[in-house]
Amino acid sequence: MNRFAMSNENDIKQNYSLSQKEMTSVDNYRKLRETSVLTVMFTDIKGFTDLTEEKGEIFSTKVRKTHNNILIPIIEKNNEGLIVKHIGDSIMAVFSEPSTAVERAIKIQQELNKYNKQNLDDVNLEVRIGLHMGQIAIENDINLDLFGRHVNRASRVEGLADGKQIFMTYPVFDSAHGWIEQHKIGNISWKKHGAYFLKGIKEPIDIYEVADTSILKPKPPQKGKKKRGIPKIGILISLILLGIVLSFAIMQFQKIQVTLIEFWPEKVYFNKSGEKLLLDDDPIGKNRILLNKIKRGDYLIYYNVSRMVRYYAPISIKRGKNNIDPDFKEHRIPSTYRTISLNEKNQFKNEIFANRTAEYSLFNIKNEKIQYKAYLGISIKGEKNASGKFEFIAEWTIDLNGENVCSGTKTSSKELKEKFVIFEDDLHFYEIILNLCVGTKHNYANIEITPSFKTVSKTE
Repeated sequence: MNRFAMSNENDIKQNYSLSQKEMTSVDNYRKLRETSVLTVMFTDIKGFTDLTEEKGEIFSTKVRKTHNNILIPIIEKNNEGLIVKHIGDSIMAVFSEPSTAVERAIKIQQELNKYNKQNLDDVNLEVRIGLHMGQIAIENDINLDLFGRHVNRASRVEGLADGKQIFMTYPVFDSAHGWIEQHKIGNISWKKHGAYFLKGIKEPIDIYEVADTSILKPKPPQKGKKKRGIPKIGILISLILLGIVLSFAIMQFQKIQVTLIEFWPEKVYFNKSGEKLLLDDDPIGKNRILLNKIKRGDYLIYYNVSRMVRYYAPISIKRGKNNIDPDFKEHRIPSTYRTISLNEKNQFKNEIFANRTAEYSLFNIKNEKIQYKAYLGISIKGEKNASGKFEFIAEWTIDLNGENVCSGTKTSSKELKEKFVIFEDDLHFYEIILNLCVGTKHNYANIEITPSFKTVSKTE
């Protein structure tokens, strides 16, 4: 089976000319991050075409180089973002976590603002940014149709923005705003601009904006067609129909019906039973009807963004009609990572340490919240041993709630790639990933403590 199935609508290869190599890089990235959901970022320099016509190709190339020197390190920091393609003055990138995508978008605008203030004699460099997220893989294979749809939406959202603006769809806003607010990365303001019709997309899309108000205050799109509200005659008709609806509502009172408001996640589960939420086929991001047979009561639902990031929301079901807007909260298990290299500059001797403390919470099968206070520590030491061979010593330790739950050491003078579990309980586990490269030219070592939720999912 061709893993990169062709798309009939909004064909990404036609619109954005992604090569097989570029698609493979996206697939490898999301597999490394162990996620089927990616956030797509599109950036574009405001007025670049006019600038090229006015100043010439040499000048515009210099501007684009400055732009790339600012944006690329921000996007690719800690390998958390992947630049898929440069399209003229635009960049297409993907992120495994929406909160990281939004944080990097804000950082881009902050650094560009700083550059413009420090280089008043140069051209004012302003960038538009659009973000959209969604599932791109089915059964662990990337699906070009799904990816193309999300890339197209990110591009259309970016097209609504002005210079210095960051626009996003509801899924990105819903997943990222809690984390951004918690981590205070500037004078951040959020604004919902309403639903807009985007080229090539039938349904109007809700547009949200995040802005550092020290740079720019949120403002609605200056272009694009906004969905209009219900006209007065429509309100009158609605009132007339309301009486009819009320009579049916009384009859339907005993019957439970659940509608999830502006609901975009596809793979969502009940925490206690592991049963997958069955939803109707309405467009993602719109109201969705729950098809599962369900009794009244309190439930906890969740969806995964990656193996270490999960979003939970409590919902309460009553008799009759239930219109529920789940308030998902991010739950993130901490990880840590370090790498060293041995070369002539460090006289083939190097050592690095890293530690991290974090508090997080998980839910057991009874929907009870379990609190954890974690300490993660890693170290790598590399040098020539008594036999003249390059040797790496990796050490790790994890404390949970004040108790050491695992410690270990690995020594090797040979190339080594290993991944193994060092701690697990009923709710999650931690693994060590070791990558030791020993050779005549390249000598480096990576060590990572990476966590993962355990799933109680019984149905797919």
